[in-house]
Amino acid sequence: MPPERRAGWSPSRLLAGRDLIAELRLAIKMAIGGTGAWWIASALGATRPIFAALVPLLAMTGDPFAAVSVSIARILGVFAGVGIGLALLQVDVSLTWRVALALIVATLVGIVLKVGERPNTQVPISALFLIGFTGANVSLGVQRIWETAIGAVVAIVVSTVLWPPDPIRELERRLHRLRQQLAADFALIADDVATGSGATSAQLDDLREHSLDAVRDVFELVPARRALRWSPLRRNDVRLLDDLEERINLGARAARHARSLGRDVADMRVRNSELAAATRHLADALDRGLLGQDRAEPLARAEQELAAADGDGDQAIVAAQLRQLLDDLRPE
Repeated sequence: MPPERRAGWSPSRLLAGRDLIAELRLAIKMAIGGTGAWWIASALGATRPIFAALVPLLAMTGDPFAAVSVSIARILGVFAGVGIGLALLQVDVSLTWRVALALIVATLVGIVLKVGERPNTQVPISALFLIGFTGANVSLGVQRIWETAIGAVVAIVVSTVLWPPDPIRELERRLHRLRQQLAADFALIADDVATGSGATSAQLDDLREHSLDAVRDVFELVPARRALRWSPLRRNDVRLLDDLEERINLGARAARHARSLGRDVADMRVRNSELAAATRHLADALDRGLLGQDRAEPLARAEQELAAADGDGDQAIVAAQLRQLLDDLRPE
Protein backbone atom coordinates (compact mmCIF):
# COMPACT_ATOMS: atom_id res chain seq x y z
CA MET A 1 0.00 0.00 0.00
CA PRO A 2 1.41 3.47 -0.87
CA PRO A 3 2.75 5.35 2.19
CA GLU A 4 0.45 8.31 1.61
CA ARG A 5 -2.58 5.99 1.97
CA ARG A 6 -1.21 4.48 5.16
CA ALA A 7 -0.82 8.00 6.55
CA GLY A 8 -4.41 8.84 5.70
CA TRP A 9 -3.53 11.08 2.75
CA SER A 10 -6.42 12.41 0.69
CA PRO A 11 -7.01 15.37 -1.66
CA SER A 12 -9.40 16.91 0.85
CA ARG A 13 -6.72 16.76 3.56
CA LEU A 14 -4.20 18.37 1.20
CA LEU A 15 -6.57 21.26 0.44
CA ALA A 16 -7.89 21.72 3.98
CA GLY A 17 -7.37 25.18 5.45
CA ARG A 18 -6.06 26.69 2.21
CA ASP A 19 -7.43 29.82 0.56
CA LEU A 20 -7.73 28.40 -2.93
CA ILE A 21 -9.21 31.60 -4.37
CA ALA A 22 -6.20 33.61 -3.20
CA GLU A 23 -3.82 30.98 -4.60
CA LEU A 24 -5.59 31.02 -7.96
CA ARG A 25 -5.41 34.81 -8.06
CA LEU A 26 -1.68 34.71 -7.32
CA ALA A 27 -1.12 32.26 -10.18
CA ILE A 28 -3.06 34.52 -12.57
CA LYS A 29 -1.12 37.60 -11.39
CA MET A 30 2.22 35.84 -11.93
CA ALA A 31 1.17 34.73 -15.41
CA ILE A 32 -0.05 38.20 -16.38
CA GLY A 33 3.01 39.92 -14.91
CA GLY A 34 5.52 37.58 -16.52
CA THR A 35 3.78 37.62 -19.90
CA GLY A 36 3.34 41.39 -19.89
CA ALA A 37 6.98 42.00 -19.01
CA TRP A 38 8.14 39.60 -21.73
CA TRP A 39 5.92 41.31 -24.31
CA ILE A 40 7.09 44.83 -23.41
CA ALA A 41 10.77 43.87 -23.42
CA SER A 42 10.37 42.05 -26.72
CA ALA A 43 8.66 45.09 -28.23
CA LEU A 44 11.65 47.18 -27.15
CA GLY A 45 14.05 44.90 -29.00
CA ALA A 46 15.09 42.30 -26.45
CA THR A 47 15.73 38.74 -27.60
CA ARG A 48 14.21 36.14 -25.31
CA PRO A 49 13.90 38.51 -22.33
CA ILE A 50 13.93 35.84 -19.65
CA PHE A 51 14.81 38.30 -16.88
CA ALA A 52 11.86 40.54 -17.70
CA ALA A 53 9.50 37.60 -17.19
CA LEU A 54 11.47 36.28 -14.22
CA VAL A 55 11.14 39.34 -11.98
CA PRO A 56 7.32 39.22 -11.52
CA LEU A 57 7.54 35.51 -10.71
CA LEU A 58 10.17 36.12 -8.03
CA ALA A 59 8.79 39.37 -6.66
CA MET A 60 5.14 38.46 -6.21
CA THR A 61 4.16 36.60 -3.11
CA GLY A 62 1.06 34.85 -1.86
CA ASP A 63 1.53 36.25 1.65
CA PRO A 64 -1.69 38.18 2.41
CA PHE A 65 0.25 40.43 4.78
CA ALA A 66 2.99 41.28 2.27
CA ALA A 67 3.17 44.92 1.36
CA VAL A 68 4.40 46.30 -1.95
CA SER A 69 7.63 46.93 -0.03
CA VAL A 70 8.20 43.17 -0.04
CA SER A 71 7.98 43.13 -3.83
CA ILE A 72 10.43 46.03 -3.95
CA ALA A 73 12.82 44.15 -1.64
CA ARG A 74 12.67 41.13 -3.92
CA ILE A 75 13.23 43.33 -6.96
CA LEU A 76 16.29 44.89 -5.32
CA GLY A 77 17.53 41.34 -4.83
CA VAL A 78 17.16 40.66 -8.54
CA PHE A 79 19.06 43.84 -9.43
CA ALA A 80 21.81 43.02 -6.94
CA GLY A 81 22.12 39.51 -8.31
CA VAL A 82 22.31 40.76 -11.88
CA GLY A 83 25.00 43.25 -10.86
CA ILE A 84 27.05 40.58 -9.09
CA GLY A 85 26.74 38.22 -12.03
CA LEU A 86 27.74 40.96 -14.47
CA ALA A 87 30.80 41.83 -12.36
CA LEU A 88 31.89 38.20 -12.14
CA LEU A 89 31.73 37.88 -15.92
CA GLN A 90 34.82 40.10 -15.94
CA VAL A 91 36.77 37.69 -13.72
CA ASP A 92 39.02 35.30 -15.63
CA VAL A 93 38.25 32.04 -13.84
CA SER A 94 36.57 28.78 -14.74
CA LEU A 95 32.80 28.54 -14.82
CA THR A 96 32.74 26.45 -11.64
CA TRP A 97 34.75 29.04 -9.73
CA ARG A 98 32.56 31.80 -11.13
CA VAL A 99 29.47 30.01 -9.87
CA ALA A 100 31.08 29.45 -6.46
CA LEU A 101 32.03 33.12 -6.15
CA ALA A 102 28.54 34.16 -7.25
CA LEU A 103 26.94 31.99 -4.58
CA ILE A 104 29.26 33.21 -1.82
CA VAL A 105 28.96 36.91 -2.61
CA ALA A 106 25.28 36.87 -3.56
CA THR A 107 24.27 34.89 -0.47
CA LEU A 108 26.03 37.40 1.79
CA VAL A 109 24.33 40.28 -0.01
CA GLY A 110 21.02 38.44 0.28
CA ILE A 111 21.43 38.35 4.06
CA VAL A 112 21.86 42.13 4.07
CA LEU A 113 18.83 42.63 1.79
CA LYS A 114 16.54 40.41 3.87
CA VAL A 115 12.86 39.97 2.98
CA GLY A 116 11.19 40.00 6.37
CA GLU A 117 13.20 37.63 8.55
CA ARG A 118 14.62 35.56 5.70
CA PRO A 119 17.61 36.08 3.43
CA ASN A 120 16.76 37.51 0.02
CA THR A 121 17.24 34.42 -2.15
CA GLN A 122 16.58 36.43 -5.30
CA VAL A 123 20.19 37.68 -5.16
CA PRO A 124 21.96 34.32 -5.70
CA ILE A 125 19.22 33.07 -8.01
CA SER A 126 19.54 36.10 -10.30
CA ALA A 127 23.35 35.94 -10.26
CA LEU A 128 23.27 32.30 -11.35
CA PHE A 129 20.69 33.00 -14.04
CA LEU A 130 22.79 35.80 -15.47
CA ILE A 131 25.98 33.72 -15.52
CA GLY A 132 24.16 30.76 -17.05
CA PHE A 133 22.22 32.68 -19.73
CA THR A 134 24.80 35.32 -20.62
CA GLY A 135 28.13 33.55 -20.61
CA ALA A 136 30.95 35.98 -21.34
CA ASN A 137 28.83 38.32 -23.48
CA VAL A 138 28.83 41.65 -21.60
CA SER A 139 26.32 43.27 -23.95
CA LEU A 140 23.83 40.56 -23.09
CA GLY A 141 24.53 41.29 -19.43
CA VAL A 142 23.62 44.94 -19.95
CA GLN A 143 20.46 43.86 -21.75
CA ARG A 144 19.56 41.73 -18.73
CA ILE A 145 19.72 44.85 -16.53
CA TRP A 146 17.12 46.83 -18.46
CA GLU A 147 15.04 43.68 -18.87
CA THR A 148 15.06 43.45 -15.10
CA ALA A 149 13.97 47.08 -14.84
CA ILE A 150 10.99 46.40 -17.11
CA GLY A 151 10.05 43.33 -15.13
CA ALA A 152 10.33 45.32 -11.89
CA VAL A 153 7.96 48.03 -13.06
CA VAL A 154 5.43 45.47 -14.31
CA ALA A 155 5.66 43.50 -11.05
CA ILE A 156 4.97 46.56 -8.89
CA VAL A 157 2.06 47.72 -11.05
CA VAL A 158 0.41 44.30 -11.21
CA SER A 159 0.96 43.66 -7.47
CA THR A 160 -0.59 47.01 -6.58
CA VAL A 161 -3.52 47.11 -8.99
CA LEU A 162 -4.59 43.51 -9.64
CA TRP A 163 -5.96 41.81 -6.52
CA PRO A 164 -3.58 43.52 -4.09
CA PRO A 165 -2.85 41.61 -0.85
CA ASP A 166 -6.00 41.45 1.25
CA PRO A 167 -5.03 41.23 4.94
CA ILE A 168 -8.64 41.85 6.03
CA ARG A 169 -9.85 38.70 4.28
CA GLU A 170 -7.06 36.65 5.85
CA LEU A 171 -7.60 38.08 9.34
CA GLU A 172 -11.32 37.35 9.11
CA ARG A 173 -10.51 33.77 8.13
CA ARG A 174 -8.18 33.44 11.10
CA LEU A 175 -10.70 34.99 13.46
CA HIS A 176 -13.29 32.44 12.32
CA ARG A 177 -10.82 29.63 13.04
CA LEU A 178 -10.06 31.15 16.44
CA ARG A 179 -13.79 31.33 17.28
CA GLN A 180 -14.24 27.66 16.47
CA GLN A 181 -11.21 26.64 18.52
CA LEU A 182 -12.25 28.65 21.58
CA ALA A 183 -15.84 27.39 21.42
CA ALA A 184 -14.61 23.80 21.38
CA ASP A 185 -12.06 24.43 24.15
CA PHE A 186 -14.54 26.01 26.57
CA ALA A 187 -17.20 23.40 25.78
CA LEU A 188 -14.67 20.70 26.68
CA ILE A 189 -13.75 22.42 29.94
CA ALA A 190 -17.40 23.05 30.88
CA ASP A 191 -18.32 19.39 30.28
CA ASP A 192 -15.33 18.27 32.36
CA VAL A 193 -16.30 20.56 35.25
CA ALA A 194 -19.93 19.39 35.04
CA THR A 195 -19.14 15.66 35.04
CA GLY A 196 -15.66 15.38 36.54
CA SER A 197 -14.67 13.18 33.60
CA GLY A 198 -11.07 14.40 33.40
CA ALA A 199 -11.38 14.67 29.62
CA THR A 200 -9.45 17.96 29.61
CA SER A 201 -6.22 16.15 30.56
CA ALA A 202 -6.00 14.55 27.13
CA GLN A 203 -6.51 17.89 25.35
CA LEU A 204 -3.94 20.09 27.10
CA ASP A 205 -1.61 20.03 24.09
CA ASP A 206 -4.47 21.26 21.88
CA LEU A 207 -5.26 24.06 24.34
CA ARG A 208 -1.62 25.10 24.30
CA GLU A 209 -1.43 25.02 20.49
CA HIS A 210 -4.62 27.06 20.16
CA SER A 211 -3.17 29.68 22.50
CA LEU A 212 0.00 29.84 20.39
CA ASP A 213 -2.09 30.17 17.21
CA ALA A 214 -3.89 33.14 18.75
CA VAL A 215 -0.57 34.80 19.62
CA ARG A 216 0.63 34.31 16.05
CA ASP A 217 -2.56 35.99 14.82
CA VAL A 218 -1.81 39.00 17.03
CA PHE A 219 1.71 39.22 15.61
CA GLU A 220 0.28 39.41 12.09
CA LEU A 221 -1.63 42.62 12.90
CA VAL A 222 1.44 44.83 12.43
CA PRO A 223 2.36 43.56 8.93
CA ALA A 224 -1.34 43.67 8.03
CA ARG A 225 -1.50 47.36 8.87
CA ARG A 226 1.72 47.97 6.94
CA ALA A 227 0.32 46.17 3.90
CA LEU A 228 -2.78 48.39 3.95
CA ARG A 229 -0.67 51.55 4.11
CA TRP A 230 1.28 50.47 1.02
CA SER A 231 -1.83 49.50 -0.94
CA PRO A 232 -3.64 52.50 -2.47
CA LEU A 233 -6.69 50.35 -3.24
CA ARG A 234 -7.09 49.06 0.33
CA ARG A 235 -6.30 52.06 2.53
CA ASN A 236 -9.99 52.49 3.39
CA ASP A 237 -9.87 49.08 5.08
CA VAL A 238 -7.90 50.52 8.01
CA ARG A 239 -11.13 51.04 9.98
CA LEU A 240 -12.06 47.40 9.43
CA LEU A 241 -8.62 46.43 10.66
CA ASP A 242 -9.13 48.44 13.87
CA ASP A 243 -12.24 46.41 14.66
CA LEU A 244 -10.58 43.10 13.78
CA GLU A 245 -7.56 44.00 15.89
CA GLU A 246 -9.76 44.48 18.95
CA ARG A 247 -11.54 41.16 18.44
CA ILE A 248 -8.35 39.19 17.70
CA ASN A 249 -6.70 40.59 20.84
CA LEU A 250 -9.80 39.57 22.80
CA GLY A 251 -9.55 36.06 21.38
CA ALA A 252 -5.85 35.83 22.22
CA ARG A 253 -6.48 36.83 25.84
CA ALA A 254 -9.34 34.33 26.08
CA ALA A 255 -7.12 31.58 24.65
CA ARG A 256 -4.59 32.22 27.44
CA HIS A 257 -7.41 31.96 29.99
CA ALA A 258 -8.60 28.69 28.41
CA ARG A 259 -5.09 27.28 28.60
CA SER A 260 -4.70 28.17 32.29
CA LEU A 261 -8.23 27.10 33.18
CA GLY A 262 -7.84 23.81 31.34
CA ARG A 263 -4.61 23.05 33.16
CA ASP A 264 -6.21 23.71 36.56
CA VAL A 265 -9.28 21.63 35.74
CA ALA A 266 -7.08 18.77 34.53
CA ASP A 267 -4.94 18.85 37.68
CA MET A 268 -7.75 19.25 40.22
CA ARG A 269 -10.63 17.20 38.76
CA VAL A 270 -13.19 19.78 39.94
CA ARG A 271 -16.89 18.89 39.66
CA ASN A 272 -19.36 21.75 40.19
CA SER A 273 -22.54 22.49 38.25
CA GLU A 274 -22.46 26.25 38.94
CA LEU A 275 -18.88 26.58 37.72
CA ALA A 276 -19.75 24.55 34.62
CA ALA A 277 -22.73 26.82 33.89
CA ALA A 278 -20.58 29.92 34.43
CA THR A 279 -18.02 28.52 31.96
CA ARG A 280 -20.72 28.04 29.33
CA HIS A 281 -22.08 31.56 29.83
CA LEU A 282 -18.57 33.01 29.57
CA ALA A 283 -18.01 31.04 26.37
CA ASP A 284 -21.25 32.51 25.00
CA ALA A 285 -20.13 36.01 25.95
CA LEU A 286 -16.76 35.43 24.31
CA ASP A 287 -18.33 34.21 21.09
CA ARG A 288 -20.58 37.27 20.96
CA GLY A 289 -17.58 39.50 21.58
CA LEU A 290 -15.63 37.87 18.74
CA LEU A 291 -18.62 38.51 16.48
CA GLY A 292 -18.80 42.15 17.59
CA GLN A 293 -22.15 41.60 19.35
CA ASP A 294 -23.39 42.69 22.78
CA ARG A 295 -22.23 40.31 25.53
CA ALA A 296 -23.81 41.90 28.60
CA GLU A 297 -26.53 39.24 29.11
CA PRO A 298 -24.30 36.12 29.22
CA LEU A 299 -21.77 38.00 31.37
CA ALA A 300 -24.51 38.80 33.89
CA ARG A 301 -25.58 35.15 33.97
CA ALA A 302 -21.99 34.02 34.45
CA GLU A 303 -21.62 36.44 37.35
CA GLN A 304 -24.74 35.03 39.00
CA GLU A 305 -23.48 31.45 38.65
CA LEU A 306 -20.11 32.38 40.12
CA ALA A 307 -21.81 34.07 43.06
CA ALA A 308 -23.86 30.91 43.67
CA ALA A 309 -20.83 28.61 43.49
CA ASP A 310 -20.01 27.96 47.14
CA GLY A 311 -16.80 26.03 47.32
CA ASP A 312 -13.29 26.16 48.68
CA GLY A 313 -9.96 24.63 47.88
CA ASP A 314 -9.73 23.49 44.26
CA GLN A 315 -13.15 24.83 43.38
CA ALA A 316 -12.18 28.27 44.67
CA ILE A 317 -9.10 28.25 42.41
CA VAL A 318 -11.17 27.42 39.32
CA ALA A 319 -13.75 30.05 40.32
CA ALA A 320 -10.95 32.64 40.57
CA GLN A 321 -9.79 31.74 37.06
CA LEU A 322 -13.33 32.18 35.76
CA ARG A 323 -13.68 35.56 37.48
CA GLN A 324 -10.47 36.72 35.77
CA LEU A 325 -11.94 35.68 32.44
CA LEU A 326 -15.18 37.48 33.34
CA ASP A 327 -13.30 40.70 34.08
CA ASP A 328 -11.35 40.40 30.80
CA LEU A 329 -14.56 39.95 28.80
CA ARG A 330 -16.23 43.06 30.16
CA PRO A 331 -16.42 45.78 27.47
CA GLU A 332 -14.02 48.63 28.13
